[in-house]
Amino acid sequence: MIMSSARFLTRTGIPLFAGMLTLAISLESAGAQQSSVLTYHGDASRSGNFVVPVLTWEKARSVHLDPSFEARVAGHLYAQPLYWHGSGSNTATLLVATEDDAVQAFDATTGKELWRRSVGRPVAGSLLPCGNINPLGITGTPVIDPSTQAIYFDAAVERASGPRHEVFGLSLKDATILPGWPIDVADALQKLGRHFDPRTQNQRATVSLLDGTIYVAFGGHFGDCGNYHGWVIGFSLHDPGKGLASRRALGAAAFGRREA
Repeated sequence: MIMSSARFLTRTGIPLFAGMLTLAISLESAGAQQSSVLTYHGDASRSGNFVVPVLTWEKARSVHLDPSFEARVAGHLYAQPLYWHGSGSNTATLLVATEDDAVQAFDATTGKELWRRSVGRPVAGSLLPCGNINPLGITGTPVIDPSTQAIYFDAAVERASGPRHEVFGLSLKDATILPGWPIDVADALQKLGRHFDPRTQNQRATVSLLDGTIYVAFGGHFGDCGNYHGWVIGFSLHDPGKGLASRRALGAAAFGRREA
């Protein structure tokens, strides 16, 4: 299978660009070995290189768009779609997360929606001091953990108290929110004696997973407004209430990989 590193921008009701999926389908029919794409560009190196031995120049000439692919995404899409093929399963799933704070699972062959989870109301651009994403929801690419069979991500959500950043864990099976999640980032850091302003902080970098801990990086919005800092915050998958944080200088950013 090959996944493109291109970013797709779509609106509700507009079909998801399916060129990369058609290629995946063609390779499946050719007997290609199944594998999952669990993180941005497929691995921690972020190289974006996917080697498919059965894909020759001759076979590549037959790659084409599949007009029957039915996937429609709910909102603007900045995060890279991920691909999950569970052990022993005959079907694969495409996961997308949008700026409407929606996470959707599609059958990777037909595009049929398997489930959809809305995690909150996205933040209107008028509530932020600057920025170029409106509304602001899920921007950084999520990460999938095979051991918990869950997808983890940060979402900007509008609550009664104003904009918040919350880190979620959803079951890949049915989008159930996992016990202990979501984690409100500002509240978690306040317990550590740190101040985090959700209005001036933006989460653009891909979420990373290492040794049972997910790491979420924050910088500022487009326009570099307000007293934002660079943050890297870690949460244990098995004890999400236990957090650790590192903050860089005022006006800095922490990007494992900048995506927008």
